[in-house]
Amino acid sequence: MPKTVILVATYNGEKYLKNQLDTIRDQELKPDFVLFRDDRSSDGTVKFIRNYIVENQLENWLVKINEENIGWRLNFRQLLLDGLTTNADYFFFSDQDNVWKLDKNRCQIEAMETHPQIEVLSADIEIGKTSDDVADLPKWFKYYQFPEGEALSQYPPRKNYSSYRVGWAVVMRRKFVVDLMTYWKPEYNVTHDVIVPVLASLLGTGYNLNQVIGTHLLHDTNATGARLLTLSSPKKLHVEELYKFVGFYDVLYQVLKARSFAQAAEMKHYYDFYVKRYELARENKFFAVFGQILTDWHYYPGMSGRIRDVIFAFKK
Repeated sequence: MPKTVILVATYNGEKYLKNQLDTIRDQELKPDFVLFRDDRSSDGTVKFIRNYIVENQLENWLVKINEENIGWRLNFRQLLLDGLTTNADYFFFSDQDNVWKLDKNRCQIEAMETHPQIEVLSADIEIGKTSDDVADLPKWFKYYQFPEGEALSQYPPRKNYSSYRVGWAVVMRRKFVVDLMTYWKPEYNVTHDVIVPVLASLLGTGYNLNQVIGTHLLHDTNATGARLLTLSSPKKLHVEELYKFVGFYDVLYQVLKARSFAQAAEMKHYYDFYVKRYELARENKFFAVFGQILTDWHYYPGMSGRIRDVIFAFKK
């Protein structure tokens, strides 16, 4: 049987963890490893996990605590590195606050074993709430709609910074993780459930299992659907977010190049575009920003990006 590892990122999740951990513990396909990395929680998260492990006599459930708070994006990056220290063949992401169907991992691994061309496999989810007064997902936040009637759907190629499903619905082969982590530098604060499916879509190895494998629970502290950057944000945040795209396209370019994919050349153009866009914003080159909008118009994902650059060009 292939070996599996579940990577659980935690931060102040004490009151949500039990349901998540119960559904991991009770999976029909038992995980060989469950690795937790806590991002300096200030509540009882770590104590709860350690007590849960002891009370349920769980082997290879291991907890690590970051030396400093690094944020959820880099926490997932570090978890991928943790996973590579095991002999797992398949890597699952997990949040701290959802509910998995008990056949989730079995169904996904069976699909991967049946279809060896798949390196990344997501699946469908349903949305639930911890209480009636919790807000719905914003209208702009929509999951990709795969064709009806297909058991498995291949990801259409995607080159912009967006996803198909939330991270905890994803499983990856070890080789894919190795290639990804070879180029995902610690300064690249990219989102795990964006870089993984976009890379897989360009490689032609990303698929979705068109069945519900769990419930995504909405509560007052969800990261899902929250906008990090708005037009009222400070210039510094705008610059930091542009560097995120620099890292995103560098990783795509490097992996595609290492695998000798023709799309590598196009990703290099996007990387160069974002390096220039980042440097112009960082150096406050007001008129040069307008020049880039005109000369590199087609590299922007949409009009909102161009408007964003114009507005932040006026900020110091």
